[in-house]
Amino acid sequence: MKSKPFGAIFGLLALVAILGVAPAFGQEASDVTIVSGAGASASAACVAANNCFSPSPLTVAPGTTVTWTNTDTVSHTITSGKVSDNDAGSMFDSGLVKPTKTFQFTFANATAGTVNYFCTVHPWMVGQVIVGAAGQTAPGNQTGIPLGPPYTAPTNATVPEFGPVASIVLAIAVLSIIVFAAKTRVIPKF
Repeated sequence: MKSKPFGAIFGLLALVAILGVAPAFGQEASDVTIVSGAGASASAACVAANNCFSPSPLTVAPGTTVTWTNTDTVSHTITSGKVSDNDAGSMFDSGLVKPTKTFQFTFANATAGTVNYFCTVHPWMVGQVIVGAAGQTAPGNQTGIPLGPPYTAPTNATVPEFGPVASIVLAIAVLSIIVFAAKTRVIPKF
């Protein structure tokens, strides 16, 4: 009879841990990766594919913090604007981001629209962040006729940042069930 309360507690701990590590549905991606080999040359494969910063463009809602992670073997910058702009870097400029390091910037409501950025060290590396609310309508073409029905900005699902806590709770729950089953020689029924 004592196995039921213990089994329920262990089951509840396992459920909490599983929900903690499960991806959040509908959460907007806010991560950009600087791909490996992007700084090699202007003829790198990512230049032709326009994905040295991946994904590009990235669509986010106002207030989203975007994190760029450098997975290349050389340092890069994330600098707002275009190479030809006189005010390049006026919105954000990361300085040199070493390999495996990150840079973050929060796009406030005032930055709605398309924000171009590039690497000052490797100017062939360009990217865009489109800041706007979901459900924006597509712009019209040159004749003024709308291009189509309203569209929803694309999103990418990401895993929430719970850290190691959920994994630890899951490990404790599983180990507790094993210890309980070994002591009582009864498999708990949930």
